[in-house]
Amino acid sequence: MIGKILRWAIVLALLVILISGSVAFYTVFFGGKDLVIPPLREMSVLDAVESAERMGLEVRIEQIDSSVPVGTVLAQWPDPGTKVRKDKTVILKVSKGGNRQAITDLRGLEQGQALRMIEEQGFSAGEILRVHDGNRPAGTVIAQNPASPAMIEGGRKIELLISMGPLPKDGRIPVPDLAQRDEKTARELLLQSGLRVGGVEYVNTQHTPDGMVMATRPKAGAMIRQGDAVVIQVATSRRKEPELVPETRAATPTPPPQGEVVVEQPQTPVRQIGPAGPVQTLTPEQQELAGAIGLPVDRPPAAATPTPSTPPAVRPGPASTGTARIRYQVPPLTKPLSLKIEMVDATGTKALHGRDVKGGEFISLDAPFVTEAVVTVYLGGEFVWQERYK
Repeated sequence: MIGKILRWAIVLALLVILISGSVAFYTVFFGGKDLVIPPLREMSVLDAVESAERMGLEVRIEQIDSSVPVGTVLAQWPDPGTKVRKDKTVILKVSKGGNRQAITDLRGLEQGQALRMIEEQGFSAGEILRVHDGNRPAGTVIAQNPASPAMIEGGRKIELLISMGPLPKDGRIPVPDLAQRDEKTARELLLQSGLRVGGVEYVNTQHTPDGMVMATRPKAGAMIRQGDAVVIQVATSRRKEPELVPETRAATPTPPPQGEVVVEQPQTPVRQIGPAGPVQTLTPEQQELAGAIGLPVDRPPAAATPTPSTPPAVRPGPASTGTARIRYQVPPLTKPLSLKIEMVDATGTKALHGRDVKGGEFISLDAPFVTEAVVTVYLGGEFVWQERYK
């Protein structure tokens, strides 16, 4: 009797274990796969959590820095449309909010320009360090901290590393390259380099924007003594007004002295018929009659028939001397912004790019240029980056 009860107990235990294993196997591999992750991005965190928990999902929240309003879902994992089991954990990345924005790239700007841009964007200037750099003119920004395009809160201090120009050699320094900078900035860079402005020459041209420096005298890179003068050549589209020359009045004839008689010669040529006889001016009809009877008649020379001029041959444009390889990564954006890329070379200003872009988009352009080129990038109407190609 006891043995029979023991056998039945063992059988029941085995059945319980078998049924539990089957249920667990079904739940793990077949059960709960009908749950589909809903789209939760751009929802408020409260609505997103309520929607996920109503479906039987667990929610974990991670807060990240962003300029998007606080409590907005920026990203989710798994992605919308993914099939998962019940009780699956969904990770939501939620904005911490705050007045945060991307810092502009200040490299290559003159110190005064960089400081003004920092203030305009709502930041403050931090520590400024200065080092000698043979590749950057004195007074220009070499680096910044934080670097662009970091998202930082308003009022934060931006530290700058400023170039002092190359180390002097025997009391001489190279003339800085001021091309494609405005006149005011060029003057400031010369002074910070230890040189004087010897004057400004305005050159009329259509190939360089108004107010931009075209060249210097001595030219960039020439070694001169500290304190020497440098002449700046600035582009202008204004032409010299033509000088008005006063009209020349006919000379008033001087009256003859008393007692003298002046005989005026007729200005109209006089024609005569025959070898002798009274002088008579012939009318056109009389000239035709004289010609018909064989008398010589002076006729005005016939007007020359104009020869159609051959249009000058159109000369081909200058051949390109190089290619600007432009690579730009759009920083994180909350909405699309207009991206404008311009190039200035010896032939003029060219628009290389002009459309709205999204955050993270990568722009790759190859643009041929003549002599040398300066490429400038504007994002959302604000200066972002500039590079020179030779």
